[in-house]
Amino acid sequence: MALPSSGVLTLNDIQTEFGGTNPIDLSDYYRGGGLVPDSGLNAAIPTSGVISVSDFYGAANVIPINYAQTFAGTITNGASINIGTARSTRWVMIQGIGGGVRASSGSIGGVTAAFITGIQGTSGTCWMGWAKVPTGTTATVVLNVPSAPDCRVSTFDSVNSTYSGIFNTTVNFIGAQTSASTTNSFTVTDPGIVFSSIAAASPTGSTSTLTSTSPGSVTYNFPSSTNKGAMGYNITSTTDSRTWTYFGSSNSGFKSQPALAVMSVFFSAN
Repeated sequence: MALPSSGVLTLNDIQTEFGGTNPIDLSDYYRGGGLVPDSGLNAAIPTSGVISVSDFYGAANVIPINYAQTFAGTITNGASINIGTARSTRWVMIQGIGGGVRASSGSIGGVTAAFITGIQGTSGTCWMGWAKVPTGTTATVVLNVPSAPDCRVSTFDSVNSTYSGIFNTTVNFIGAQTSASTTNSFTVTDPGIVFSSIAAASPTGSTSTLTSTSPGSVTYNFPSSTNKGAMGYNITSTTDSRTWTYFGSSNSGFKSQPALAVMSVFFSAN
């Protein structure tokens, strides 16, 4: 619950909102210092120097997800990419698909990234890597592959030190099928964000889709017509039941390479 935007505001009110110990010392409540999130809601609170009770009008111990896409294209190993405005709560997510290239380790801005990867085929490959990168407006990306075709880089905010849920599997289908799908669910929070990818090992199909029961479904989608896969995300507020569907070509479907990689990772802002 946010602090009042006007009227009486006390040190006890600030401690109730943000926590802390007695005796209350305002210097414990600098923005980004551990108790007060570095967010737009708290922009009036200084990060150092002079601080007063009036700086806390309208402040809150929550942060919005603040999603933004900062890059789309091919990332060459060691390239510098845009990651937007520096802040202590900023995460950077890289989603990659296709080209038979699967990144499974590396770093973003010098911070070791966590990765999940799917099957690696001739062109249908998907992976995701993420790291909390609090400094800099650009970041050098180091990957264990020479290049990563068809990538999207996104930033978002979370006070948490890791993801809140993860799903990664390979689905095998027997015989020719014109379409196939698989579903998983996350218990999510508002605000939160789920990133998803889908790809076939050696695609014979035509396209892929991602859908979600969370309001707004997948709010932005990055389809890959060349590699027959998809990357997407959506902001969440209720239980997210996520379905990936891969559409095979008529009379062939999955009979050549019946392996499908599906993956998601969920982050909670607060």
